[in-house]
Amino acid sequence: MKISTAIVSSLFALSLVAGGGAAYAKSGKVESVENGGRVVVIAGTKYKISGSRTKVSIGGKPGDRGQIKVGMTCDAKGKGTAKTVDCK
Repeated sequence: MKISTAIVSSLFALSLVAGGGAAYAKSGKVESVENGGRVVVIAGTKYKISGSRTKVSIGGKPGDRGQIKVGMTCDAKGKGTAKTVDCK
């Protein structure tokens, strides 16, 4: 019984990792910025931008969420709350 539980748990974990890849990273234009950069829509996907948990870079240099503007081209990684946002 313990072996089958371990196998099912492993398969479930692998399915989460494999299934999450497509929605995890997004590249495109910033369509909207709300609430001082706390919420950003990039290529149709809405991301929360945390002041402490999200690493933001603007033009290759460290930045903050308040510097993200509509029309910038950005790469975002994460689901819900972005882990990183790299803008040009």
